[in-house]
Amino acid sequence: MINKLISNLKGEKYEGNYKFNFLEITVVLFSKAIELIRGFYIKIFLSKAGLIFAKRGARVTHGKKIRCGKNLSLGRFSHINALSQGGVEIGDNFSVGDFSTIECTGIYRAVGESLKIGDNVGINSYCFIGVRGEVVIGNNVIFGPRVTILSEQHNYTNIDKIIKQQGEKRYKTVIEDNVWIGAGVTIMPGVTIKSGTVVGAGAVVTRDTESNAVVIGVPAKKIKSRND
Repeated sequence: MINKLISNLKGEKYEGNYKFNFLEITVVLFSKAIELIRGFYIKIFLSKAGLIFAKRGARVTHGKKIRCGKNLSLGRFSHINALSQGGVEIGDNFSVGDFSTIECTGIYRAVGESLKIGDNVGINSYCFIGVRGEVVIGNNVIFGPRVTILSEQHNYTNIDKIIKQQGEKRYKTVIEDNVWIGAGVTIMPGVTIKSGTVVGAGAVVTRDTESNAVVIGVPAKKIKSRND
């Protein structure tokens, strides 16, 4: 039943490796029903959305800036602040983990630019996406926990002026299709993670990657290709 339900929701075949008993199925279905009720309330404030499943404490602010496809899942105390110049566009089957934040605007004098996310993207717990510049995430991208994506840097070269008064420079940060980003990774502003890349846990990515590369370290460097 669980496999069939998920397959129908996602529009693709889903097969789990565990046989749920009656009590477990009841708990799962009851939990999802509660999440769906919370999601209906959030959906009212979005520009366009399919089904929304929202766990306790999940929040969306400036929801009229958001257009999303079917099946948006919001983890416990996750937050999407969508205040941005170009808005937020999200594909089908997108999930945000517990305590994760997507923040398009931090201060009102400098509203963020835009965020675009493709289909079948999963963000794990405690992740942060800072959409000060433009952020683009492709299809079938998976995040480990505590991943940070940045798209802005502070100017600091004038030593006669305090740093916070020197303004910021914005960048376009891109994650292409079919990428796996490991736990604790930081992706710096302006970087492009090419399709098929695997980024090892704890890496700090400061430059563009090659397609189908495996990169690790601080700063991240290629150690091999996926087909080696």
